[in-house]
Amino acid sequence: TTSISSIRSRRNTRNHLIAYWLYSFVVIAIDEAFPLYCISRNNGLGQLSESDIGTILSVAGLIFALGQFHTYTWITDRFGVYGSLTFGCWAGLLPISLIPCATLIHHKGNKLGMTVYIALLMGFTKIFQSAFFSGITVATNRTVPKEMRSSMNGFGGMGAGGAKAVGPICVGYWMVLCLSDQVSYGMTIAWIGLASLSLPVFINLQYLG
Repeated sequence: TTSISSIRSRRNTRNHLIAYWLYSFVVIAIDEAFPLYCISRNNGLGQLSESDIGTILSVAGLIFALGQFHTYTWITDRFGVYGSLTFGCWAGLLPISLIPCATLIHHKGNKLGMTVYIALLMGFTKIFQSAFFSGITVATNRTVPKEMRSSMNGFGGMGAGGAKAVGPICVGYWMVLCLSDQVSYGMTIAWIGLASLSLPVFINLQYLG
């Protein structure tokens, strides 16, 4: 009988699951931080309406839908599964440090440019985040015999669920701290801090394979 302890005892499987959980935490943190950025009047985009935010997310979703499959297929064919994980780590997380640039565009009165900029950035990162999740699923399943895969995926999903539960709490405190009046360039610090979480994910990737 496959147990959680037997899955955890497999070092390579454990390292893959940790990478999956770390990445899940970062992605949900980004998703929760974005609407806070849109409604924040302190260095954010506080004047955006619900329809404006919906437009941005719709365009980003369209970009993601059009580019997801072809991008992942190309990366995997060219660099393999673990190469897709590295691409997903860096290209899916680091570019979010550029999100505060949208504030500068918005303050210049270029609402259309701001909308296009954020939509492209969000759509681009979502493509590579999806590539990471696809790659880590394939790679993790290869680390266990087929009779253990269902239990392993259940354990992995449980851990990812826990990470996604903790993420919004942590990012809420983080954004409040960065957006306080005592912190200069708080929004820039907030997004660079989230982007820097790609580093522990990348470090963990070095133990895979």
